[in-house]
Amino acid sequence: MNLSKQSSFVLMIVLCAVIGVMASISRGSSATAPAENQDVSSLDRRLSLLEQRFYSIESSISRLQTYVAAQRPPVSQPSTSDRDVILMREEIQRLSARVTELECGLSKLDERTTPANRRNATGKSNDPCRMNPDTPVRLSARP
Repeated sequence: MNLSKQSSFVLMIVLCAVIGVMASISRGSSATAPAENQDVSSLDRRLSLLEQRFYSIESSISRLQTYVAAQRPPVSQPSTSDRDVILMREEIQRLSARVTELECGLSKLDERTTPANRRNATGKSNDPCRMNPDTPVRLSARP
């Protein structure tokens, strides 16, 4: 970004210098020759030369920007260490256990509120969370 600002500034200075030189040459030649005698083809040739010079300067700046961009070191991605992965796995396991406890507690509450006539014929369930619905719901400490 800084390079593009500098290159734009240099290009503007060069442009001003070329315009100044062309203006002084034009004033000198118009003082010696009348304006009617100026050759249109010579003005066209001068403009073509200026265009070529500007194109040359622009391509040089472009090559320089490409070179500088290629010389910059690549931005490295932060690596995740094995320790971080282990900590994340442990946290996921704790959260998974907490979700299981909550599901079991919800099942107990559901079993308590389900009418007796909707329970299966034996009145018992195979789900360990529904076996003893009258026991209080106990959750482990928050992870």
